[in-house]
Amino acid sequence: MILLFYSPFHRFVHKALVAIHEAGLVDAVELVPSFPFRNVNGEWVEGQYDLNQLNPLGKVPTLVTDEGTVLIQSQVIVEYLDYISKANKLYPASGPERFVALRRMGLGDSIFDFAVQMSMEGWRDEGARRMDLFSWLWPKITRSLDRLEGECNGWSGFDVGDIALLQGISYLDAMASGNDQLPENPCNDWQAKWPEMAAWFQRSLQRPSVQWYYQKPYDGESSAQFHQGKVDEALARIKV
Repeated sequence: MILLFYSPFHRFVHKALVAIHEAGLVDAVELVPSFPFRNVNGEWVEGQYDLNQLNPLGKVPTLVTDEGTVLIQSQVIVEYLDYISKANKLYPASGPERFVALRRMGLGDSIFDFAVQMSMEGWRDEGARRMDLFSWLWPKITRSLDRLEGECNGWSGFDVGDIALLQGISYLDAMASGNDQLPENPCNDWQAKWPEMAAWFQRSLQRPSVQWYYQKPYDGESSAQFHQGKVDEALARIKV
């Protein structure tokens, strides 16, 4: 089995999980929950789910192939899943369509990264927040949504660009919608401001590749001991 170490937070769409399903690989990949921090007896604890031996960045997602190759970063992992796909291909053939898909992937990945940065900054005490971060990142997101609003009616099919946008916008939706506590939040009611993108988002959420896990809490084994066992299993595969 291919091993995918990932954070099983179900409130946003994961690129790698959608790609697994679209590629017809659900039965070929074992999902291993990995938590950067976890609530233990009312306190947030870090360091129980260590990926540093596999991935020097210590980040999810991290994928380990049957042959013992370790792949890091979702862009690389999704391309690998597309390479071994048994079903839908997510990358258009070389040419203009491919680069349009990659541009949309870039926008989706950036929206996700910016939203994560602001979400984490929002966890700080109010007086310790770097307010310039919000002033810098929010316009990048709103300009991206303006651009996407004007072009999404012309989209057809489903490719890596759609997957990346689903991840970015679903995280933004979970983080910003109805959140009056988030500084300078222009996306409190983003679905009303950008109705065409909201309609695309709601349609895309109905795909089987999203529905199989989205908004469904992970109910499998998720202990730190299980995680370490899978890390050890992955290390045994790696050829020195």
